[in-house]
Amino acid sequence: MNEKTKATLTNMDTWKRGLFMVVFSIISGVAKLIVTLVAIFQFVTLLFKGQINKAVLPLGQNLSTYLYQITLFLTFKTDEMPFPFLSFPDGTPSSKLDENNENVETTSETNTKNDVDIVDDQSEDIKDDTSVKKETKNDSLND
Repeated sequence: MNEKTKATLTNMDTWKRGLFMVVFSIISGVAKLIVTLVAIFQFVTLLFKGQINKAVLPLGQNLSTYLYQITLFLTFKTDEMPFPFLSFPDGTPSSKLDENNENVETTSETNTKNDVDIVDDQSEDIKDDTSVKKETKNDSLND
């Protein structure tokens, strides 16, 4: 084994991160279960009361943001460990976590707009084809 590989394998910081990754993976599974239970609860509430429980909305948002923070840590996007090493999230993900990738929101918005334009263009083509077929059908009936 060469020296570089040996040094990498004996680096305690890497092993600590690996341990925290395992712990946060387990926490992520529990948080996903809770999000699923919140979603089911909201659906059942909607069925029986006709409206969702607004008091539970922040819990779902905060857990989703927490899962986002865990995912960023697990995928090496950030070195900051989420709660309990940071405060528990309150609201949507902070832009601080996306500093390295400033165009994330802009890119997704652009793609969405382009996708909508494509669908609109196609629907216009379909409308044109339909009107041409109707005209052709009407012409053949008039003959």
